[in-house]
Amino acid sequence: MNETEEKEEKEERSEKGEKGDEVWLAACAAPGRRWFRSAGTLRTLETLFTIARWGALAWTAQAVLDRAGAHETWGLAAFAGTSALAVGAGWTAGTLTERGARAVATGLRQRLTGALLPTAGRISETGPAEAAWAMVDLADDVADFHARTEPLRRSAPLSMVAVLAATAAVHWPAAIVLVLTTALLPLNMRLAGLFAQHGADRQSAATRHLNAVVLDSFRGLRTLRELGAVGRRGRTLSTAAEQLNKATTSVLRRAFLSGMIMDVVITFSIAVNATYVGLSLLGYVQVPHAPGLDLCTGLLVLLVCPMYFAPMRARAAAFHQRERATVAAGVIRGIVDDTPAETVPAARPQSADPVGVSLTAVRFRYGGADHDTISADAHFAPGTWTAITGASGSGKSTLLSLMAGLRRPSAGSVRWQTPSVRRAPALGGCVWVGQRTVLLDATVRDNIRLGRPAATERQIRRAVDAAGLSAVVARLPEGLDTRLGEGGRGVSTGEARRIAIARAFLRGARLWLLDEPTAHLDADSEREVVEALRRATDGCTVVIATHSFALAAAADAVLTIDDGVLRNASTVSTR
Repeated sequence: MNETEEKEEKEERSEKGEKGDEVWLAACAAPGRRWFRSAGTLRTLETLFTIARWGALAWTAQAVLDRAGAHETWGLAAFAGTSALAVGAGWTAGTLTERGARAVATGLRQRLTGALLPTAGRISETGPAEAAWAMVDLADDVADFHARTEPLRRSAPLSMVAVLAATAAVHWPAAIVLVLTTALLPLNMRLAGLFAQHGADRQSAATRHLNAVVLDSFRGLRTLRELGAVGRRGRTLSTAAEQLNKATTSVLRRAFLSGMIMDVVITFSIAVNATYVGLSLLGYVQVPHAPGLDLCTGLLVLLVCPMYFAPMRARAAAFHQRERATVAAGVIRGIVDDTPAETVPAARPQSADPVGVSLTAVRFRYGGADHDTISADAHFAPGTWTAITGASGSGKSTLLSLMAGLRRPSAGSVRWQTPSVRRAPALGGCVWVGQRTVLLDATVRDNIRLGRPAATERQIRRAVDAAGLSAVVARLPEGLDTRLGEGGRGVSTGEARRIAIARAFLRGARLWLLDEPTAHLDADSEREVVEALRRATDGCTVVIATHSFALAAAADAVLTIDDGVLRNASTVSTR
């Protein structure tokens, strides 16, 4: 295949992808469609009430001119009544539109949550910056687009026909002017879309880059400070922000240009009608076979003309928002629809028996890598402690994630087994305690109860005893009701690890996978955590990735990862 054919094929795939994103974007409106339809109907009613309001006002003005007092009173009453109806319809339509937008955004966030969180059948590789961007900003971009366009889809044609019909009924030459100027608007809509996609793509890329820079900067702030690199990172952040500013300014410039062109067309149409009405009232212009113009009809024509173009103006504004929403839909679709065909069975109730793990010809390779990260053939017997050692970056954490079902092997199989069943790993069916202990800004009790929200006080106390937390809880000012600060402020690192152990014990799983559970602890704290683990995991299968000699010494068996291959520690030491 030559270079030209490759380019054409790439463009064809890109075009198909864009069409798919548009279809997917349209389908996203489903949760709020009933609200949008009701809002569109009310917007049409608002237009009809507004036409009636301006008709009442024009009639009142004519009555004042004719000094018809009774007509003035009725005209003012009609104006007040129709004004109230128009305002009520507009307010209700706005409320329903907001409900529809919330429904769309909530639906997208629920789908994103299911896609981003590891669950049965779904293992997400989406980066945290992109995930946060999609959840916080992009869902709102899609929802705002539908909130703007869906009610218009129903109300715009009906509203324009109603205004045109009212204008033609009172003075058809003015309606002809509206129809003729309408023909210029599609050209403006085309200009509005010129390079809009390119600008939206640039803005999207700049936003994604800035999100990643900000997130990485906050994560590594302590390291950056220690290295004296805060200033350099600040300059990187400023550069990323400047790139986003330029991309956003470019998009706004295009929107302003197309909006200005549309305003010129609309102003020209209204000016033509205003000039015609003025000259007709003065008697300088008279169209053959046209009905005569008086103050009432002339004023009504001038008042309803801007209403004819209001839906088009709204559609033009939504046109730019569509490009942004299409980009957002493409990103969200890439996250939500990237689901493997093979699904993992849902987690089953916890077994009372220890769970063994078998790795058969397991290979795992990260996407884009030219070699396997890990290669393993091993069996972890039920009820045993096994330590896995190896250099940093050798693949220990990756191996544990394969055993937990957080990742799928590139080749081979991972199986959990009990005396009664042998099956693939089920997310949520084991306990995972990692290097970083996650504690919420909540009480000690609430942090422990995360493992089982419905746990009784007796079960929580049993978990506290098993994790060796009794003395810690006794010295806290309010015991289990002591509120921990953000990140576990108020307890030491070792105590935080034991809270995590109590939480894991409360869960009741019989397979424990521990990733450096004693990292960054002093000798005394490490000894206390090891003792807590021994108590809490009595009768369970435990696999620990560790650099700690104390943990390795406490294990029944020690394996090591050497050159990406899982081996017996004794085999490696004698090579």
